Amino acid sequence: MEHSVQLGTQNYRESICDCLRELRDQEQLPLQIVEQRQGKRWLIQCQFQDSSAEMTENEDVVQKIHRYYLANALAETILIHWEKDYVAEILKKNNQLKRDNRQRVLKKALDYLNSGLGQVKGYRVNRKTSLVTQILGCLDHSSVFDIEGFLRFRAQDYKGEVKNAVEFAIDEDVIEKEYLEFIQLLKRFVDSQSPNLESLHVGITSKGKFYLYNNEGDNVTHKFLEDYQLDNVHELGYEDLLISALIAVAPRQITLHIRYDGYEDTLQTIQSVFGDRVRNCPGCSLCEKF
Repeated sequence: MEHSVQLGTQNYRESICDCLRELRDQEQLPLQIVEQRQGKRWLIQCQFQDSSAEMTENEDVVQKIHRYYLANALAETILIHWEKDYVAEILKKNNQLKRDNRQRVLKKALDYLNSGLGQVKGYRVNRKTSLVTQILGCLDHSSVFDIEGFLRFRAQDYKGEVKNAVEFAIDEDVIEKEYLEFIQLLKRFVDSQSPNLESLHVGITSKGKFYLYNNEGDNVTHKFLEDYQLDNVHELGYEDLLISALIAVAPRQITLHIRYDGYEDTLQTIQSVFGDRVRNCPGCSLCEKF
């Protein structure tokens, strides 16, 4: 049994051949790779030769398996090399994004693409599966495959997913920038205030409700929240209310008695705004109340 597929590429010859050789060695494929240059382009001839009787009897099935391996190598090349170039191209065309920010957003977009877009796990695997399916569809109808042509004209759904990740990264970058500017504004405000209290202790329950204590261990939560409408707790959230209260009181020292996970963002905000004024309690009788 003998059959071949011809791959064309201008920019990804080395990657394609490396992936094919790795697959050939791993899967013991009867594959011979012949590279030929034509001007700026490369033609990669993938020749499968197997004279065993079993392979001859199941020729159609074997050819499908071989095409699957080719599609896998091509998809891996696209994800490793072309995808990064495409993201960089999209960002370069974004006139609202400053050049200094592009590298940061590029890294963020690639992180989303390789590790998961938002909360979507297995995002890279899903994209690769989609690419393999689309490439197989092309190889089923033709023994010639041009990777740049495929990406330019046939991979619209895949490119749409990449664009979504880039837009997600840009939006996140804007949000982070606005957050940092807001934190700096709060920090300048706190630093300009004279402390209204020497020390304040903060505890948070597993449900997110917080309590404030003075150095004597007295619960002073309501005393420092008298200016706030507690009916707004559900609208603001306990964590936002806590930060507002701390900014209003501006204590010289804040001790956090927090034993539960899930409040990293709130703790980071408190640390960013109050800096050296904040310390984490290693464990005490007050900690036992929460």
